[in-house]
Amino acid sequence: MNREAQVVWAGLEFRKPAMLDIVEKLSEEQMHWLPPHGRNSIAWQLWHIAEVEDNWVRDRLLGEPRRYPFGVSVRDATREQYPAKAALLTYFHEVRDLSKKRLEATTEADFDKTVHDPHFGPLSARDVWGGVVTSFAWHAGQIALTNRLMFGDSA
Repeated sequence: MNREAQVVWAGLEFRKPAMLDIVEKLSEEQMHWLPPHGRNSIAWQLWHIAEVEDNWVRDRLLGEPRRYPFGVSVRDATREQYPAKAALLTYFHEVRDLSKKRLEATTEADFDKTVHDPHFGPLSARDVWGGVVTSFAWHAGQIALTNRLMFGDSA
């Protein structure tokens, strides 16, 4: 893995143990708890992390169709369509393994490739990977915050 890919990988992996420590201790019911005035449960956040990490790279960098292993995007899913915690964790780990393989196959020159995003406009592959890293960090932080709101400051 080249140096630039190593930095991306480090960004993806740095907060992963803390996030998994929170998620692995939760019951199915706790995975779906919503904070007051909140929209997204921890289950939603975990599903979203994996879906963005997989589909941003798949769609924008690899030119492959988006993949929805649970038959629907998290953005469109009803509560009844949410998979169990074990399935969400399996999906997360599967996508993270894919990210490692994708980064190992990415050359330094590949990071300069330009793609078009319908929301952000022209982006380099570096920007896409940066978006994946920051999305993970943002939503992993939301998982930690939701956990603290659920259990109080002792969590």
